[in-house]
Amino acid sequence: MSKRRKIIFITGARSEYDIMYPVLEKLRGVFDIDLKLIVTGAHLSEMYGKTVQNIENDGFEISDKIYNLINSNEKIGRVISLGNQISGLALAISREKPDIVVVVGDREEAISVTLTCAYLSIFVAHIGGGDIANDGNIDNSVRYAATKLAHIHFTLLEQHAQVLRLLGEEDFRIFNVGNPALDKFIDCEKLSRDKVIPLKEFGISNEDYLILIQHPIITDVHSSSKQIEQTLEAIRKSGYKCFVNYPNSDAGNFQIIEKIVDYSNFYPDQFFLFKNLDRVSYINLLRHASCLIGNSSSGIIEAPSIGLPVVNVGTRQRDRVSAGNVIYVDYQTSGILDAIEKSVTNKEYRKMISGIKNPYGDGNSAEKIATILRTINLNNKLLYKNITYNSKNS
Repeated sequence: MSKRRKIIFITGARSEYDIMYPVLEKLRGVFDIDLKLIVTGAHLSEMYGKTVQNIENDGFEISDKIYNLINSNEKIGRVISLGNQISGLALAISREKPDIVVVVGDREEAISVTLTCAYLSIFVAHIGGGDIANDGNIDNSVRYAATKLAHIHFTLLEQHAQVLRLLGEEDFRIFNVGNPALDKFIDCEKLSRDKVIPLKEFGISNEDYLILIQHPIITDVHSSSKQIEQTLEAIRKSGYKCFVNYPNSDAGNFQIIEKIVDYSNFYPDQFFLFKNLDRVSYINLLRHASCLIGNSSSGIIEAPSIGLPVVNVGTRQRDRVSAGNVIYVDYQTSGILDAIEKSVTNKEYRKMISGIKNPYGDGNSAEKIATILRTINLNNKLLYKNITYNSKNS
């Protein structure tokens, strides 16, 4: 009997866990796969909703929990957290001896996991390489660095696959599969308004409401408070009720949290905060919303699948491939307010958005990824990294 292939997924935040979840579901209980998770980062923090509980409730085996996150509002805090994470990962991965490690995206886990596995000569698969955002955020550099360290690439778009080729990655490593997050998003149970828990709790029936998810940007740390205030003021002036999600753990998040807490205290009938919602509640909250505001990737990736208008505030997510449902505005109350009004009340605009096609996938990405992880030949050709560019042939 052949040896079972051990695959470990590593997750540090709810956002990328939602991307890998459909793949985990496809691999769960497969006879030739030994499936585990290593959980780290914001998942283990009370401040960010302790979302490790979601993973435990989903029933996946967690082989290790790495407590690395420094509760800091400074840039150096993220660097120290990254260092802590690498040492913890090195010990956990060395002990588990997986055949393949899987990581998603452009957060610190992407660079810490790919770097650790590269030095340990362990195959690592990276989901989401080749994406481009013209926002000056460190996440772009992390994404490209992770690409050069990873052995297997699962891209979300063919354009992203082409970027990897231009970076010198070999074709046999690259698989354009779409975004697996859409698999669960599309298939998620559809609830009527009266069944969506957050709407029931706050007595919202048929009225329009907004969702705000705005994260800090590391290059704009000292402007975070002013930036989120511009958004909150626009929402306040609009008069629409708004569900507000906590930001991620990047430097500058303290100022954002302080402001959203203040507004929810000053205007308790308009602003409703949440740190963490179960997947079904969150997706259905999005489905019934009139507009998503802020700078979350949900506006780019998931929102097109439900015809949801998006107001993207600031530079984050700029120049990523969009389905046409996004209005990009600067950190200015008047511009944000105008974009909200267009998104909610302009019938022609909303009709156009309702019929757009999501370029990031059709709901079958997880099956493609799971099949490749199960069957790909783990040999030295895959392990030894090279580049396609050769100066002798130029």
